[in-house]
Amino acid sequence: MRKEFKAIIAAILAVWLFMMGFELGSYREKQNIRKEQAAQTTTAAPTSEDATTTTAVPTTEDLPEITGVGNAIAELTTYPDSELSAATTAKAKNNEDTTKAQATTEDVSALSKEQIVKRATEAINTLKATKNMTARNEETISIRIVDCSAKSAVSILNSVISKKIGDKNVTYVFLDGKAVGHDDDGKEIKDEGEVTPNQVIPPTDAQFTLPAAGVKSASAKRNGGDVTYTLKLAEERSSIDQPVPTYNAQAIGYLKMTDMEVPGATITGADMHYPGSSVVVTVDDQCRVKQLQLYLPMDGTGSAKMGFLSGTASFEGYSTQTWKITY
Repeated sequence: MRKEFKAIIAAILAVWLFMMGFELGSYREKQNIRKEQAAQTTTAAPTSEDATTTTAVPTTEDLPEITGVGNAIAELTTYPDSELSAATTAKAKNNEDTTKAQATTEDVSALSKEQIVKRATEAINTLKATKNMTARNEETISIRIVDCSAKSAVSILNSVISKKIGDKNVTYVFLDGKAVGHDDDGKEIKDEGEVTPNQVIPPTDAQFTLPAAGVKSASAKRNGGDVTYTLKLAEERSSIDQPVPTYNAQAIGYLKMTDMEVPGATITGADMHYPGSSVVVTVDDQCRVKQLQLYLPMDGTGSAKMGFLSGTASFEGYSTQTWKITY
């Protein structure tokens, strides 16, 4: 999740407490574990759990059509050596053309929820592992304070927040799996450094592992050779004691209030509500991702105390990301 989102929530509580008469510093994030995770990923031995989640058992739908042995022998005896290579190449091309034709005529609207989730999962994880491509992320954050203990602070808080939110566009040109992001003015995103697709395409630093149980509804629609899979996630809630919303964390990300602290104060509660996120992925006739759209709506209430005083603040908002991919 974009760092600005956490900074916004930090500003909400900081300004709110200040309006109650407290002198507070700004928030800071406790953890910056990307490099550590990357190191662990390259050195850790695969576990049985890893094998389960990354190695799919092929179904009859996935298996290619196998040419009979008799036909193969007939082909070998029909063509002289000088013509065999050309004949084999031509046959392979015909098979490829047939596969593409089938891919552009399949009635995807008849796919089950489980089939749609499986195809979307495979496409997104393949994208996160792709080494050479251009990925442009167009992101928007919108958030506002609904209420807080210091009523007079609401308009001030929303004024501060409005200066931090909005659109942010970043383009990555990945070569051999590495890239440095640039904004629309060509400036480097310096706080990220050199990154891999897996580090920036959600869910960051993790595989897309959304199970069918976490999907409220799923649909598939064809447009020529392209297919769009739409997954609408189940509603979720989280708290300061159980901060991870299972399905949102597996598919997009989440706002982890426990990653932040208020100097001199204690966060006593953080109740988050995720009413229904969505993942929309469009693939071409080679099953490569052309576009990945993520919508993360949320609302919540946070509480904190300092000494004998305490208060609450509530907010609502959303984050959207649109990844456009070219190869």
